[in-house]
Amino acid sequence: MQIRYCLSCNKELLGRTDKKFCDTQCRSTHHNKNRPFHEITIQKANSGLRRNRTLLAHFCPSGKSTVRKDVLVELDYRFELFTYLFPFKKGTYYFCYDYGFLPIEEKGIKKMLIVQKQDYMENLSFNPWGFKL
Repeated sequence: MQIRYCLSCNKELLGRTDKKFCDTQCRSTHHNKNRPFHEITIQKANSGLRRNRTLLAHFCPSGKSTVRKDVLVELDYRFELFTYLFPFKKGTYYFCYDYGFLPIEEKGIKKMLIVQKQDYMENLSFNPWGFKL
């Protein structure tokens, strides 16, 4: 009988003859290490979007609030990650799922006007070729 080893941690395997991993943790670790690069890229972007959304929701408990930009910078908010744009009269809102912000400046201080998505925002007809930042 041949001794078999876990594909992840190299511990000796006991039990079934077709067993490849010693436990579910090793199986997950092995598959996570061997994922294609594009899957890792997608996971990192999704993780950043979730974090951004969490930060926006935290600072906007009542549907609308204003926060200094440097506060979110300090908490590693990633401004390049957003799910969609909402052009508005006063500027463009950058949304992460159901929370978004409008960059504003008051008395020389950069701030973010944070809002929760409203029903009227669902009817947006957006043409990227006619849009200017």
